[in-house]
Amino acid sequence: MGELQEHLNVGLALALSKRWDEACREFEAAAEADPADAEAQFQWGKASQALGRYPQAEKAYRRCVELDGSRVEARARLGVVLAQEGRRDEALAALKDALGKDSGNVMALNAAGDLHMTAGQLEDAARVWERSLASQMGQAETAFKLGYVLESLGRLEEAVQRYQAAHQLNPRRLPVLLALAGALEGLQRYGEAALVLADAVAQRPGEAAMTLRWARALEAAGDAGAAEGALRQVLEEDPLQAEAAARLGFICAAKGDGTEAEKWLQTAAPGLAEGTDKGMAEAWLAQHAGRSEDAMRLYRRVLEADPGQAPALEALAAILYRRSELSQALEAYTRLADLKPAQAEAFVRMGSLNLKMGRRDAAQAAWERALQLEPGNTLVRKNLSILKG
Repeated sequence: MGELQEHLNVGLALALSKRWDEACREFEAAAEADPADAEAQFQWGKASQALGRYPQAEKAYRRCVELDGSRVEARARLGVVLAQEGRRDEALAALKDALGKDSGNVMALNAAGDLHMTAGQLEDAARVWERSLASQMGQAETAFKLGYVLESLGRLEEAVQRYQAAHQLNPRRLPVLLALAGALEGLQRYGEAALVLADAVAQRPGEAAMTLRWARALEAAGDAGAAEGALRQVLEEDPLQAEAAARLGFICAAKGDGTEAEKWLQTAAPGLAEGTDKGMAEAWLAQHAGRSEDAMRLYRRVLEADPGQAPALEALAAILYRRSELSQALEAYTRLADLKPAQAEAFVRMGSLNLKMGRRDAAQAAWERALQLEPGNTLVRKNLSILKG
């Protein structure tokens, strides 16, 4: 065995064990044994790059390409080294050169995508990473980064597909799970997001913030029972978690368990930051204590800050209805029907209010809409029958 091959073989064995310092010395010795050997230059470049010795890596890769112009990987790695040195324009030129020799070179495509992303050129990054995945699908990191770029561009459906691909390739990677859940939440696919977050919680048991996010997704998906269980788990992990206590209180209130709701909302209120949850907690506590004027004022304050806050509008409308403040209650239920057009309750109340105000046609229209949404509502059916004579 010649001196060149001996140094190469020893260097490759050391590189496999990631003993880069020793490997680098062997490859340097190989290059000195035969300065015209392209493989020795290439391996010396790789070891130097692994050690962060970018000027030496650049020099070795350039020499490799001079000796053997067909070495596409050396051209691609040269582009990567130039990028690592912050020489963006030169890096892009080198990567373009590599891709001119092999348009599907994954290393060059991924490096070009990284450069485009760091420059804020998201469309270009997406285009390049799509090409990379087309060349080699089993790239979890590239799929993840492509998902991020697509999400940043507002292309959530495509982002979900890429995050899902990244997750399938690397199911244990937590950032992928959280990114996938975020994109699903952005699409209001809360049930799917909850399943993904359940996996994340399983990977990070005892992490209250993660469990709280899971609970919010469950609640948004309409699974109040599972959300309650998750919130109680949060409070076991962190008894001072005010948001979890507030959300648990709201769920108990919706179930009609006023005593339990009062306990949790009183616990939560002092620790909540100013905002919707604090306003809703204070409003509910005022309502539960029989202070309807204070409750209405607080619900209205919540709605001023967030006109789309349906629970606040629903609670306010109910108070106004019970107080027989007909025109204000009708206005509130009309707004609620716009926010929740698929739920019958607002239309039922609108029918009753319109009838009390002498608006028979409007009452009939509201009850007919309620019956379309809830065909089994015998009371509405009876009211309509009476109204029509």
